[in-house]
Amino acid sequence: MQSPDDDITRLLAGWQDGQTVAGDALARLVYGELRRIAVRSLARGAGDGLQPTELVNEAWMRLSARGDGFASRDHFYAVVSLQMRHLLVDLARMRDRGKRRGRQVTLTVNLVDPAMQPVDLLSIAEVFETLSQQDERKARAFALTELLGLSVAETARVLGISLPTAERDLRFVRAWLAARLTPC
Repeated sequence: MQSPDDDITRLLAGWQDGQTVAGDALARLVYGELRRIAVRSLARGAGDGLQPTELVNEAWMRLSARGDGFASRDHFYAVVSLQMRHLLVDLARMRDRGKRRGRQVTLTVNLVDPAMQPVDLLSIAEVFETLSQQDERKARAFALTELLGLSVAETARVLGISLPTAERDLRFVRAWLAARLTPC
């Protein structure tokens, strides 16, 4: 009997080959995990009224339009998680235009200092984008653990790096982000 992971891998391959039936079956199989990722993402306060189902559906539509291949189940979940983050950033940008009406989108980040104040999601996105340009691997390691919820060992495996390297990358990113997001 095949494991759910084998089913996901098989359905991913079929979906990437254009099999609509495989895409539908994949959606049903991974929906629960995608919803958990969405709930975690929205729990950080970035959704402002957005429901997990809406976030999952929007991310799925973006994935369907991409046409990219996925190297593995972990890669698929990492891409979905990043799509959700991009959606939340896009939402924050749209709402940022409405700041003149007194609305502000905030996100509480707990990186190093638990007493850290809420930070504007757009500030986080800008700082994270800077990190991505400077060191893509470290940014991906952080996204996989903090956004997708992979363990450090799983993150190391997905990125093809050693566990100690993944741990160092994560320590660096947390300190780097905290230093740039701490209000003056």
